[in-house]
Amino acid sequence: MKSLVIPTVFLVFVLVTAGCTGAPDLVRAGEEENGSTVTVASGGKVVITLPYDTIAGEQWQTDLSDGLVITDEQTLAGTQEWTVEPLSTGTFTFKASLVGAWDPLTSAEKEFVLTIRAV
Repeated sequence: MKSLVIPTVFLVFVLVTAGCTGAPDLVRAGEEENGSTVTVASGGKVVITLPYDTIAGEQWQTDLSDGLVITDEQTLAGTQEWTVEPLSTGTFTFKASLVGAWDPLTSAEKEFVLTIRAV
């Protein structure tokens, strides 16, 4: 009887901790996270919200590394918001450049870079 208790306890421990990375399933990021790294669980989402001046005709243009996709995008009064998801574990980059809507070919007024680590 004693020999069954230890393997059973070990099996329960393995099943309970399997897939537990300690990383959150949802991470929110804004201007204050510019230049930083966030960690999200594999299959999780990162919601990025950035301000812009609609009256000045500004808009954010995004550039994502391979393996990172935008699953939702919303433009609200004074903010743009993207929900991004990594397609696998690894390290990915979300970049956004704030440009004038009337002359998007000029250099960006502001840049935002977020490194996303999916574990």
